[in-house]
Amino acid sequence: MTAGIEERRVEDGMKPGAGSESSPAPHRRRRRRRVGLLGCSIALVGLGVAFLAASTFAPELVDKVTGDVKVAVQKQLHQIVAPDELPMIRLGAAGGMVELDHCDGTFTEMVSYRVDEVLPLFAAHNNCGGDVILGWEIGQRVMVAGSDIVYEVVEERHTPKWSNVEELVGMSGEFMVQTCFYGENKMRFLALAPVESLPNAG
Repeated sequence: MTAGIEERRVEDGMKPGAGSESSPAPHRRRRRRRVGLLGCSIALVGLGVAFLAASTFAPELVDKVTGDVKVAVQKQLHQIVAPDELPMIRLGAAGGMVELDHCDGTFTEMVSYRVDEVLPLFAAHNNCGGDVILGWEIGQRVMVAGSDIVYEVVEERHTPKWSNVEELVGMSGEFMVQTCFYGENKMRFLALAPVESLPNAG
């Protein structure tokens, strides 16, 4: 009699002597685990296929979305890791596209922008560290490596890529920094001025 009850308990997924406190049979747990993993795998493959399709048919949109996410994450990380430190950039040597393409983490002074009434311009590709300025707004205070001067973003201007330098005439400040927006035919120029020279500096 007892042996028959014990056998039925084992067949029902209950351990002998477990009473009413039963647990699912091991093979049922394994089946559920496999179904869960299969579901996750299908979701990830679907996401990958969708991303690949978007990259093929709308690469600029993908570039914009991923770039915007990267900029937001960088900005948030800076606020978490170093909330009391101002963002810092490094200004590099003067040159042209060759120096710009070196992608060494510095902003290259663009010789081709040396025009009367245009501030000195330092540029960096967005995927070479230049995207740090995409997270800045007017009033943002920053530092330049190797200097104790605090600078503030005082003016902003956008132009299509490969625009004439004359479109930057009249910007105020000491120098400009420039990079391109992700996924757009648009460049961002920010004019910086020393905080001490600003009318409301205190």
